[in-house]
Amino acid sequence: MPAERPRPMSLERVRAWALVVSANPQATANEISSRFTQGGDDWVIVRADVVQGAHNLVVPIDAANEAAFQTALAMVQGATGVQQVGVERVVQHYPTPTHRAHTFVTQGEIDEFPVPDFTSPGRHPKSPGSNPWG
Repeated sequence: MPAERPRPMSLERVRAWALVVSANPQATANEISSRFTQGGDDWVIVRADVVQGAHNLVVPIDAANEAAFQTALAMVQGATGVQQVGVERVVQHYPTPTHRAHTFVTQGEIDEFPVPDFTSPGRHPKSPGSNPWG
């Protein structure tokens, strides 16, 4: 496989990381996770990761356009416990295309949460979801 090259973001699509400070990051992540699929074909909240550092919750957002991104971001900003939200926008991404992204899935995760795209443990070279806008 050839080496990856950076790919600039499209003019309309918005990918960003919401860097959140929450009074209760676990509760905030739980609330946000209940809305992962509400964006339909307009936006996707990829996940909500409780982290240690200057922020205690990181929420990657992938949106079809700026208006859709602002809708998803407003949902994050309005979640219970949120005190502050910063945004880091993606200007180039690896891999190209992004659905070639990798993840690692354990046998325990497969047993507890069966997903057709992940039929065996280990590294997986694609996202379990897709969207119509690239």
